[in-house]
Amino acid sequence: MPSAKADRSEPTYIQNARRAQLIECAVDVIAETGVEKASFVRIAQHAGISRGVISYHFGSREELLDGVVQRVYALGEREVGPDVQAAHSSRDALLAFISGSVTFYAAYPRHMKALSAIFAAAPARIERSEHGAEMLEVHTLLEAGQRSGQFRSFDTRIMAMTIRAALDAAVWRVGAGDDAATLSGELRRTFDAATRSKDR
Repeated sequence: MPSAKADRSEPTYIQNARRAQLIECAVDVIAETGVEKASFVRIAQHAGISRGVISYHFGSREELLDGVVQRVYALGEREVGPDVQAAHSSRDALLAFISGSVTFYAAYPRHMKALSAIFAAAPARIERSEHGAEMLEVHTLLEAGQRSGQFRSFDTRIMAMTIRAALDAAVWRVGAGDDAATLSGELRRTFDAATRSKDR
């Protein structure tokens, strides 16, 4: 028979569902009020529960914010990843990543606003494993394109950082009301021209 300790270390389906619900409530509150005002009390009020329920599922406010970050990256991977992986060439994969990212920003404005607020309050995104994994994927994609002759010679690290910076700007522009399709098309054309080999 499982011990009580084992039960606590392995969350049940219901516990995981509750955690997911609380993370979504945190997204709402952060997007509306900012990080500083997103207290356990305010999030609990938004969820219609007691503060103790949040404390049971998240040992600290930092743990809850970490859950929000993980949630947004997981959504991004779910929404953008399949088209990138299904691409038949490095060029197609890069363009799918760019357009998919912008489409994701437009589809999940609350989540992106909350994520941006968290990183603005504690700017340590570069230390996040999720961010590192994303940058590694872009870097690897660019290197593969160079090996296949689809991409010209350039510093893949700088190009990956430039793409990330452009997509960060797109998050802000989409949030400000710019048309996502227009932004996506412009970024696709820009980075296609910036990376494409002259022979292609």
